[in-house]
Amino acid sequence: MSDHVNTKQITAMLEAFGRGDLAAVGANFAPDAEWELPGRSEIAGTYKGPDEIVGFLAKSFELSGGTLSLEPFTVIGSDWGAVHVQRVSANRDGRTLDCVEVIAHEMVGGLIRRTYHRPDQYAIDAFFGA
Repeated sequence: MSDHVNTKQITAMLEAFGRGDLAAVGANFAPDAEWELPGRSEIAGTYKGPDEIVGFLAKSFELSGGTLSLEPFTVIGSDWGAVHVQRVSANRDGRTLDCVEVIAHEMVGGLIRRTYHRPDQYAIDAFFGA
């Protein structure tokens, strides 16, 4: 992992998520931030602002029955922002999720402006689908 300030910030945000500290996670997003999760599942969409983004993350955790787990592999930061690669796993109603995702965070002034979430789309849609 690089020593760039954006790398350290995203790493700290991922650690906060792992502790369930969604207030700390939300503090990383600009008031007009957007998080884009493509797909056709129950959680797909574009979330705007820290409250909607944290709500989406909380809903993902709730839908997994509290089993959603992230294992970050690497975080790479630059002046543009940071990109991280992670394994996400969970269990839900007899379904198992285990996939690798790439998430890119465009950052301005120390806050995330836009997040581009690129998961294994088939795995996410199958797991979080209605």
